[in-house]
Amino acid sequence: QALRIMRADKNASNKSLIFPTLTHLGHALYKNRDFKLAAETYLESFNIQVSIITGEENLGIQGFSEKLTSIAKRAIAMEEDDNDFAFLSESLGGIASILRYLGLVYHEQGDIETALTVNKLSLSVRLSQPYKEYSAIALMAETIAMFEFKRANLDNALEYFNQALHAKKSYQGDSTIDVARTVNNLANIHFSLGNLDDAMKLYQDALEIKRLCLGNDSDEVANTLNNIAHVMVTAGKEQEALQAYHNVVRIRQDRYGKNHSSVATTLASMGDVYIKLGKLEIAMTYFEQCIRIQKLNQEHCDERVLENLASIYGKLGEWHKAESAFKEIVQLKRSVQGEDSLEVAKSLDLLAVSYIEQDRCVDSIEHLKEALRIRKACLSGEDGEILASLNKLAFVYKSCEMTTEMMDVKAEFDRIQNMRKK
Repeated sequence: QALRIMRADKNASNKSLIFPTLTHLGHALYKNRDFKLAAETYLESFNIQVSIITGEENLGIQGFSEKLTSIAKRAIAMEEDDNDFAFLSESLGGIASILRYLGLVYHEQGDIETALTVNKLSLSVRLSQPYKEYSAIALMAETIAMFEFKRANLDNALEYFNQALHAKKSYQGDSTIDVARTVNNLANIHFSLGNLDDAMKLYQDALEIKRLCLGNDSDEVANTLNNIAHVMVTAGKEQEALQAYHNVVRIRQDRYGKNHSSVATTLASMGDVYIKLGKLEIAMTYFEQCIRIQKLNQEHCDERVLENLASIYGKLGEWHKAESAFKEIVQLKRSVQGEDSLEVAKSLDLLAVSYIEQDRCVDSIEHLKEALRIRKACLSGEDGEILASLNKLAFVYKSCEMTTEMMDVKAEFDRIQNMRKK
């Protein structure tokens, strides 16, 4: 209704009254999830704001970059001549803000490329403001960095996180929790790039600030200690990693209790380290604690942890425990991946091995046959995995002195072998 009044003939030329209402309408449409109309409304507001400072009509985002270059030069000239550029700076801030909202809308619509382009343009406008709004610069730089990180453009992500960090330090100082979080994000990028020394230094910087701001036992301190432990493991410094993990467990137990899911996750990580050290019995106890907590909380057991645990049981000769673990793994994989998954077939093979090692070859047959059925359903008839599955089944039949079944399986094996040779 307000727009209809403003667009009446007598107010048609007063653009400065119209665009704020358009922007408010865009916000309402966005919150109401009417993204198409929100985008159109924001874009109309954007065009009006650009036309006010350029003195000419603007028709969308395309070509605005060239106009922005001219506007930036104009701002520099005004500054050199000691002219008042408060209006220009404020107007650019309004344009940058509306571009940010457009980016949010495009992101909600699933148009990631356009959202990223608009966000980068918003940041360019912020950087062109004569009066720098460092909080807004940091927000846009970090938003773009996260976009790039999710797209695995790590070098670009690094550049924008550095830009965000510089902006945050410009208005917050060097030792705020917000600065620490960005330093932590930078460390994550360096770790992903394999720059372990850089990652470690940045994680330690973030840790120092977090301890200063939040105390020694905060959840964020635990998270950064956890990251430090990951770096230590990757660098082959297992003992230092274990020390960091012990501190993480202590903090999380004190904050959330001994049976919290985050405690279970850390215990599993410690089990991984003990595997690297070759200390299987100790690794086993940590994995068992992890699974116990997950079952206590009625959570899905971690498939990877169960597989590690089953493998350790086998290596230690505790095949009855391995059998139980492999049964859980098969059930878990079936619930997640379906009945006819090659991963289920692999676990069925391992379950069969646990029976064979207990001198229960007959009990292994049904699982080997099911693994063979799955492979035939998923793979071409001449695939090597099918041959391997037939070979395992023939071996068990022979061990059980089931000669007829063994010969049938062997005949099928030979037939596939001949077809492969042709």
